[in-house]
Amino acid sequence: MIFVPLFSIFVLVASGFLAKKFNVLEQKHSSIFINFVLCFAIPALIFDKVYHVNIDTTLINIIALGFVSTIFGALVALLLSYIFKFSKATMVSAVMLSLFGNTLFVGMPVVKGFFGDSVINEAIFYDQLATSIPLSILGPFILSFGAKDQVSLLKNTISVLKFPPFVALVLALTLKHFSLPEFIFSPLRMFEGSVTPVALFAIGVGLSFASIKSSYKALGVVLACKMVVPAIFFFAVAKLFGENLDKTWLVGLLQCAMPPMALASAMIMKAELDSSLAVSSVAMGVVFSFVTMPIFYYLFV
Repeated sequence: MIFVPLFSIFVLVASGFLAKKFNVLEQKHSSIFINFVLCFAIPALIFDKVYHVNIDTTLINIIALGFVSTIFGALVALLLSYIFKFSKATMVSAVMLSLFGNTLFVGMPVVKGFFGDSVINEAIFYDQLATSIPLSILGPFILSFGAKDQVSLLKNTISVLKFPPFVALVLALTLKHFSLPEFIFSPLRMFEGSVTPVALFAIGVGLSFASIKSSYKALGVVLACKMVVPAIFFFAVAKLFGENLDKTWLVGLLQCAMPPMALASAMIMKAELDSSLAVSSVAMGVVFSFVTMPIFYYLFV
């Protein structure tokens, strides 16, 4: 039943948000939970799943189509930004937020809730190949069109190469050619169990809605171009080529329609572009996903 995973996700996010509202935690504390997930839980999950997964061309095609779908959404956001005569900073921010989705912290729990543990491998590969790696390459290039200071592609690439989930991905792909004893994966699976609850709780602690009023028009453009347009484009292209949308294809469809990425938002704020849009897009994107994900599930599953 679709209600169960959505209700579970809502409770975890709401718990973090209420913990902040009742002064149990402060908003800055969300970084502690996020760092735990990024440095321990997610790398453990990636290493275990990637080591045991079989990679085929279908999965690569799905990821490629998902990424092309988000590019299409970003181009629509650029066009609408011109039509609405947004400032350069807002225009660049809207394109950045429309291109990169929260395929890790939101995407993985959502697809796991809808389809079970069997799709975690697909979700991980999608996040790494269609979000994390492209962000390191395209992110600085996009921001350079609006940033006051030069954005370093080399510096951002080095950061990604040292990023624990990416390191875990490389190690898993390298060691797939060797037979590892199963007891190695026992503690890793204990870390894995904490990914969903801790990540969603951290999102709740970090949520802020204070900037929505000042950027509502650009916010509408970002949410539509990130969370609706890519899904429609993905479905249309897949059907055009006669693909039967099985579980793996549906993971790609949902992942390309995830809300704007928190890391992309942080990069926008660091580049001193439209910080209000960056913050409100991440917050409202999480909320809006409780509307779009059930709709897509009923329409396409």
